[in-house]
Amino acid sequence: MTHDVRIVPALPCHAELIAENVREADRLELWAAACKTPGEVMRGALDRSVLAWTGFIDGTPVCMFGVTPGAPLSGCGIPWMVGTKHLDRYAILFLRHCRPVVEEMLDGYDLLHNYVDNRNTRAIRWLTWLGFTMGEPEPYGPFRMPFRAFELRR
Repeated sequence: MTHDVRIVPALPCHAELIAENVREADRLELWAAACKTPGEVMRGALDRSVLAWTGFIDGTPVCMFGVTPGAPLSGCGIPWMVGTKHLDRYAILFLRHCRPVVEEMLDGYDLLHNYVDNRNTRAIRWLTWLGFTMGEPEPYGPFRMPFRAFELRR
């Protein structure tokens, strides 16, 4: 069966649709990192992002992702993504469409860098598949939970 995969510019209304169906691992990660709900994180990230997209499969929003600027003059972008439980059903299909988007993120930055909750094993596998280098778990966020730094250089 052929599925319709679309990656479109993210809109605020997409954040609400994504927030209704967020994966539990993403919900736990966002709370551990910033004590914020998925909706709060996506609205804030969307406001700060220089690039942001929503992924749809067969008309269903499966994730929102983008890149926010790091410190001025650092050449660093901060990639982010929030996925839904629907994304897990189509993970391989969606992965095939991700690499060109990551390349587009790297067009504006020398380095993409952020942190991922060590419990979020699917996100860690996805980032590794995309070519990001993973650090060792280290305390992060207000609860000092184990997170891994990840990065990709141009």
